Amino acid sequence: MNDLPNPDVSGAIPADAIVRALAGVVGSVEAAIVRLRGDDAEPDTVEKVLAGAGAPDLGDVVAHHNALTRAIAIVDHRGALPEEEWITVAELGPLLSSVVQRLRAYAFEILGPVEPEITVSAHVALLLTMADDGRFGETLQLLVLVEDATTMWQRLRIERARTAEADERSEVLSAARVLLTEHFEQDGELLRRGRRALARVAEGTPLEVVRRLSSPRTMRTLARLREDLEDFRSACRADAAGWLVDEDPEIADALDSIDSPLKSVGGVLGRGLAKVSDARHRAAESDGESEEAARERD
Repeated sequence: MNDLPNPDVSGAIPADAIVRALAGVVGSVEAAIVRLRGDDAEPDTVEKVLAGAGAPDLGDVVAHHNALTRAIAIVDHRGALPEEEWITVAELGPLLSSVVQRLRAYAFEILGPVEPEITVSAHVALLLTMADDGRFGETLQLLVLVEDATTMWQRLRIERARTAEADERSEVLSAARVLLTEHFEQDGELLRRGRRALARVAEGTPLEVVRRLSSPRTMRTLARLREDLEDFRSACRADAAGWLVDEDPEIADALDSIDSPLKSVGGVLGRGLAKVSDARHRAAESDGESEEAARERD
């Protein structure tokens, strides 16, 4: 949380730093709008995701987002938000906050059954169901869009407290800090967990990986899941936030291989050959053979 170095200290963070942090939560919603409302989007996608999440009806989420974007532009241009403009968006805040909470919980719920304890084949089957029936990608994109709307509303609420409701300033800033903390902690964990789940498809022997990735449908679905996670990563500015700093490098390698079965199998074969070669070197050394001779024989 770059602009909030000490978010737990009540009242210690300037309001303008919180506003900057809110503005930096989501980098872009273009991919989300295309996925949810574009020409290729399934009809009623937003409504179906909200129903699955048990979230309240949002109405036209893109229209709400546009209204909030317009209000932010007015504040940036005039330095204040007129009363009539605030009235048009004032009631959106609690609704948007509730939907964010439900969508995030729903995304974790979808990922819940995809655990390391089950076999890789069963794991892949759950990933396919998660992508198709669970609408995991659409859930992530809707979360991005609604979360961006929520952060804009919080910025407007802070402006409102500055100009017309100063007695509520402390409460408003506290709510904004909570939103930021939840985003960085929970959305970061959601991305990491999703990447771990998808990376597991590259586990196993070369033969197992070949069999697992032999279906064009499976490859298309896994590639789509990877794209969904990358879109979420980009939209949330995860790299700048450091969400993946401590991630196992093998996860990125596995995800990079999903676009091509040959790359995936090649990666497994390469790791397998390295292990065989290492074992042969150790065996040769134990038999008194020089390491150089062992390398020449390989």
